[in-house]
Amino acid sequence: MKMKASALVGPQKNEMVEVDIPSISEEEVLIRVKVCGVCASELHPWIEGAGWLEAGGQRPIFGHEPVGIIEKVGSRVTGFQEGDRVTGLIQNAFAQFAKADYRKIVKVPDGLDDLEAMGEPLSCLMSGADRTPVSLGNDVAVIGAGFMGLGFLQLMRLKGAGRIIAVDMREESLQQARRFGAVECYTPENVKPEYKVTEWAHMDQGIKGIDVVVEATGSQGGLQLAGDMTAVHGTLSVVGYHQGGMRNVNMELWNWKAISVINAHERRYQVHVKQMEAGLKLISAGLFNMKDLVTNVYSLGEVDAAYDAIKSKPNGFIKSVIRID
Repeated sequence: MKMKASALVGPQKNEMVEVDIPSISEEEVLIRVKVCGVCASELHPWIEGAGWLEAGGQRPIFGHEPVGIIEKVGSRVTGFQEGDRVTGLIQNAFAQFAKADYRKIVKVPDGLDDLEAMGEPLSCLMSGADRTPVSLGNDVAVIGAGFMGLGFLQLMRLKGAGRIIAVDMREESLQQARRFGAVECYTPENVKPEYKVTEWAHMDQGIKGIDVVVEATGSQGGLQLAGDMTAVHGTLSVVGYHQGGMRNVNMELWNWKAISVINAHERRYQVHVKQMEAGLKLISAGLFNMKDLVTNVYSLGEVDAAYDAIKSKPNGFIKSVIRID
């Protein structure tokens, strides 16, 4: 049996192809994909194109943020059945069907739209927020007001942040940050001087910086600014996905400020599953707004346009999603 999929064939170029529907093992499920988010972590390989083609000329199928319906279950699968709507840690999902280990998926609660139930990006936000220590009333700065930054901003509010400061290069993104709860918004060049501790003398001058700084850009500039804004004995949480080359940090500055640096990424699938379940509960309870973070919906034949939107950021853009009919 064949299915349609979108496969990378070169730099910034996908093509619709027909490939075999995945066969499943005893502990896997076959999922008919309904929607799949487009992750900025795949932007770099999409741009590079040919460098990511698999050995033997195989054309990779990206997409790891799907929601779909179980079509078939393996003989040793427990807790799931045909017809269940699920999300989870699922690869190669820019296709009509994808397979997954049943231990890495969760059921989607009734009442949630497919577009707000994408588990993988939700678990990244939830696990990152869980790893970021925030005490009640802490000042929190979020550097980068894209999808991850805006999602993190909401979770920092839930954790009890007293004042949230957003920094982004785009005024439109700062407007979105205000909508999601930021009380102060700045472009990088307009950040208040008292929010940066970059010299020893600043401590004697009463310049304190920010208690918790969240870097959500994945860029060198964002990381530099986040380090500058972190208070003495403050916390810098690296949420942005850094790729495309080495990053330089001012270790002398970070060292004498005695800051705590948190890598807010999670690699244990068991933790991801728990965080997905917790995040879906927050959405169901109206405590986290995922739906309004999804702004651009494309068809399976428009994957390149979805990636280009991440790159070019048209008006109103926050996140791309592929709807697979």
